Amino acid sequence: MPLSPLHRCLVGALLCGAAAACRGDKVAPPVPRASATWVDTLPPVPTSYLDVPVRYDLGPAMQWLEDEVPVSFGSLDQRRDVPGKKRVHYAYAASRSPFHITVNGRTAALQADVRYRVRAWYKPPILPELSGACDDDDTPPRARLIIETTVQLTSGWTLRPRTRAIVTPLSDPKRDRCKVTFLSIDVTDKVMGAAQSALQGELHDFDAKVAAFDLPQESRRLWNTIGSPLRLSDSLWMVINPSTVRIGLLKMRGDTLVTTVGISANPRVIGGPRPDVPVPPMPPPQDSTSRPPVLHLLTEGRLPYDVGSSILTKELRGTIIKVARQRLVLDSLQLIGIGDGRVAVGLTVHGSVRGRLWAVGRPAYDTAKAQLYMPDLVYDGGTRDLMTGALAWLAQGQIEDFLRTRVRINLAGVVADGRDLLEDKLNRDLAAGVHLRMDVKSGRVMSVRASPTALLVRAVASGQGELVLDLKPEQLLGQESLGAAIH
Repeated sequence: MPLSPLHRCLVGALLCGAAAACRGDKVAPPVPRASATWVDTLPPVPTSYLDVPVRYDLGPAMQWLEDEVPVSFGSLDQRRDVPGKKRVHYAYAASRSPFHITVNGRTAALQADVRYRVRAWYKPPILPELSGACDDDDTPPRARLIIETTVQLTSGWTLRPRTRAIVTPLSDPKRDRCKVTFLSIDVTDKVMGAAQSALQGELHDFDAKVAAFDLPQESRRLWNTIGSPLRLSDSLWMVINPSTVRIGLLKMRGDTLVTTVGISANPRVIGGPRPDVPVPPMPPPQDSTSRPPVLHLLTEGRLPYDVGSSILTKELRGTIIKVARQRLVLDSLQLIGIGDGRVAVGLTVHGSVRGRLWAVGRPAYDTAKAQLYMPDLVYDGGTRDLMTGALAWLAQGQIEDFLRTRVRINLAGVVADGRDLLEDKLNRDLAAGVHLRMDVKSGRVMSVRASPTALLVRAVASGQGELVLDLKPEQLLGQESLGAAIH
């Protein structure tokens, strides 16, 4: 099984050695057996609130709009009626400047300046038709064209856009209102209304394209990526366990549209082979990102029993234990997982008696000393059964007291090294356009469990974290780019 960060740190610090074999055993109790089935449980960890900044490059989208919305509209050859004035007609022609965009909340506004020309005609009952204009070639009247779009995100992850065109005079009436003097007719509002109606027709296609975008499918792709194990290294995986999604407001930074998606999650780092974790159902979006971002990352270190045995044997070999005026010299310690959440500690000794004694207990964590220990170690039943006759003195409590106080493994350096290793692995590109950033500020051990194959050290690393998505319109949340993160 691949080594976890905790395992790697411990292996680097110990000298491997086999427990010494005992010759001429006088004490040979059987290996302890499980009394129940082992059931693993995870310690409770506070919910994490991750920021997911989404950056959307508007360059291609703006170019598409520039191509879709006409640069010029109207024609001086197309006469239009003036309601209530059958003998009066007018025509206009306008051209716009390039768009620039502003964003307020969830409403985006594209703005452009418009210059336009107007001709008007009047057909008197008897005299020949008269014509005039309100502009000259040097100072044509101007208008402000605004295309305003508000997109609502529904509970089913579909887009509901509403786009409208607004055309208004750019400045004061003297400069930018169009009044045909000889007819005493101000056609400014008529021109603005006609231009607005013409552009609105063009924008129906824009709304249809936005509404037709298959956001539910794209959202599910992203959700499946976040909900699947993310590979940090060959033997290290992060499972985010997302639960809720909160959508923030839009902002503009240069040509980039930025929003923040907030995700509630219970992330966990797991060592070993790729974990089999089902992706949770995708929830409907919520409207707020008011939760301050905070990361509580549950990590798991695996300390195989042979590694723990080597550490303890190296540290305690040769220790003398006095029991009822008898002397025992410690040769080795062996840890094994019984399979019911308890650890069996085999104490091999020589001296007044030669052999192995077994004690069983549950692992715990001493917060003050940052050590793994077993405060409830007691003789196993098979060992206690042999303590009769000449060996009765072994039943006294000195050996149990020794094991409870001296069978300890320091974890302070391991936790610190593991935190540094995590921070190194948690700041990286997961895929094209998907970046993982996490700042681990502190770590603390939450629990120690005895699995059948190893001691499991569960710790929580706290700090801040975010997933940054850099999206482009032509490959928004592309399946190929995201898929690489979960294989």
